[in-house]
Amino acid sequence: MGGPCTCDGKVWHSMDNFSKTPFMLDGKTWISPEQYFQAKKFTDAGYIEKIRKETEGNAQWVLGQKRCVPIVTNWEEVKVDVMYDGNKAKFEQNPECMVELLSTKGPIKAVGFAFWVKWNQLILERIREESRPEPDQERVLHYRKLFDNYRAANKK
Repeated sequence: MGGPCTCDGKVWHSMDNFSKTPFMLDGKTWISPEQYFQAKKFTDAGYIEKIRKETEGNAQWVLGQKRCVPIVTNWEEVKVDVMYDGNKAKFEQNPECMVELLSTKGPIKAVGFAFWVKWNQLILERIREESRPEPDQERVLHYRKLFDNYRAANKK
């Protein structure tokens, strides 16, 4: 599971996927990127709503691990993009979080499972670079290529 990230020698709670930072996406309000991510695994509208109504991050995560209802058939292909979309919306709609993200310069260090340590770092660094007033286009393209490669490698 996740937690606050570190960057430039400081802990940033705004960079935690579980932080309660509401945003709108897909016509609904979500309280965290983690909630959005866990709900988007599923095709059953009732189960998605159950996750969306859950207010505690750990409980959202647990609901997302269940397979009592079908998951999206191409989940492995799209899951990194889903987490990116949730985080992008959170930062774009919560200016105080965006200010914090843009104030950082160094590598972002995430915590959690190895897969998500890597991808959460890349997600946050990509959003940071894309959101800068003058983004480094080579870096933006580099991040996008990594995401494209992940998607292609996991396509069924």
